[in-house]
Amino acid sequence: MWALRHPAEAAAAPFWQDWRRARLVALLSVLALGISAFGDVPQPFAAVIGVAALHGGLLVAALVWSGISLREAGVVVVLLALARVFATYHPMGALTYFFTPCWLARLALQGRLRRLGLAAPWPWGAVAIGGLAGIALAVHLVTCASRTLGYVVRIDTTVLVPALAYDLGANVLSAELFFRGAVLQHLWRRWTFEHALVAAAGAAAVRYCFDPFVATPELRVGAAVYMVLLALLNGGLYKWSGSLLPGLAAATVFFACYRLLGSA
Repeated sequence: MWALRHPAEAAAAPFWQDWRRARLVALLSVLALGISAFGDVPQPFAAVIGVAALHGGLLVAALVWSGISLREAGVVVVLLALARVFATYHPMGALTYFFTPCWLARLALQGRLRRLGLAAPWPWGAVAIGGLAGIALAVHLVTCASRTLGYVVRIDTTVLVPALAYDLGANVLSAELFFRGAVLQHLWRRWTFEHALVAAAGAAAVRYCFDPFVATPELRVGAAVYMVLLALLNGGLYKWSGSLLPGLAAATVFFACYRLLGSA
């Protein structure tokens, strides 16, 4: 929306403008991920580093791009690391992942995340439509997974609650705020919306191809395909509504349904 109101400024702005500090965060996150994946680090510590570096890094980069100070944005890294520690000791400890969206909600209510598409007025009608769109994509996933891979819908609260807390408190937030809130908007200021959307969706797919928490090559390919579809859907919702909330609703519903799948 900024690009439509300020076309001359968008065309004149350097491509990497606003990303200097965010790039530093990205480099540090990649380094930490490499240490957790290939270094001689005990598994529990590697998991904490991985969550903090991957999701915390994406969130910090998005927040810094939006104008939040690096020091304040670093709070999310601490919150996510603590949540992963608590989840290690008890499945219900994963509920501490929700401290992160609560902290971000406070910033949004203060009007400090407007640049990321999170500010009043809140488009609740569009949020409902986003939820329905997420359900439609999830139904397609469940149908394909059950018919081709033999997956079935299972409800095991000891597995489901931690997985949902991780998705809603870290996975969905980091993807939406970084790839749709920051990257898509940044590219849209310089390119057509269609080109910006394809590039942002491709970046999101690459992120899942190298995700250390997606175990097998087959799952990586499947995750990449559905992440591209979800990215295209949520990008369209953002352009239509001018808010990141409908995309957050769609992704939340999609991942909630995905976590219900289990092998037969």
